[in-house]
Amino acid sequence: MESSSTPPRTFALHAGLTVLIGCTMAFQGLSNGGLSPVIGHGVYAATISFLGGFLVIALIALSTPNNRRTTANVWRLGRSGEFPWWMMLGGLAGASVVISQSLTVPLFGVAVFTMSFICGQLVGGLAVDATRLAPGGRKPLTPGRILGTLVVMGGVSVSAWGVLVQGIEWWAPLLPACAGMFTALQQAFNGRLRIAAGSTVASTFTNFLTGSVFLLGASTVVYLLGTPITGFPDLPGQGWMLLGGLYGLLFIGYSAMAVGKLGVLLMSLFSLLGNLLGSLVIDLTIAEAAADVTWTTYLSMAIVVAGVLVTSLFGNRRR
Repeated sequence: MESSSTPPRTFALHAGLTVLIGCTMAFQGLSNGGLSPVIGHGVYAATISFLGGFLVIALIALSTPNNRRTTANVWRLGRSGEFPWWMMLGGLAGASVVISQSLTVPLFGVAVFTMSFICGQLVGGLAVDATRLAPGGRKPLTPGRILGTLVVMGGVSVSAWGVLVQGIEWWAPLLPACAGMFTALQQAFNGRLRIAAGSTVASTFTNFLTGSVFLLGASTVVYLLGTPITGFPDLPGQGWMLLGGLYGLLFIGYSAMAVGKLGVLLMSLFSLLGNLLGSLVIDLTIAEAAADVTWTTYLSMAIVVAGVLVTSLFGNRRR
């Protein structure tokens, strides 16, 4: 079902919940960014984060007969060819997100990461919605969607310029943007898998399984290349560093349910609002974030919100 045909109350409910879920992504960035220097490398931190989410969703998948049946059904669908195997690889996109968080949040904070990430997610969402990949059906490119996305990209460019003049390497803002583009595909893949398997738990379990296997392999390579594991968070004081996987679990699971109602692009836009709010609060109030919030951050956020409003108000009007 396309978002334009979704009942207004249902649409508003999913939009509001998506904003709340977006806030959790900001805290995931804080957790993964804080864990990276403690454990010794961003890939190690990403692996710990993903494995935490995997353990929780695995317990949920095993908890009831229905969950066990629908999770097993995913593999039957893949083996029989009823569902494309490559659409089961959405977890690789999730792995790219946690890696980029772990590597870049310590450099420029959660707010700049968020805007770069969402920029890529919006571009990816615009492209995915224009194809048949989106579970809610194809949504044609409209002037409002294109204009709103361009405005958001302009806002992120202001933010990127603000961190580059502070001496941050040029590749750092690009890494979250690439992860955002992959996330747009992940949302479409997981949404379709949820429909095929008949279960959000089954699609989320598959997502975390593929991502965890990839990250374990990546961590092994990093370790063999000579990067040691330098430590582990002190518990309970630094326990918040281990919560990244739970935040990701909430985001991935809910996205699989809501993407069919909102579409990939609007899903990205509403999660952006929550993500921006959460990231700004983190960078202003939490010492571990260690990020300078400058006038370019506020200007960038204002431009990004303007782009969100343009796309939300005018983006679904058909030509």
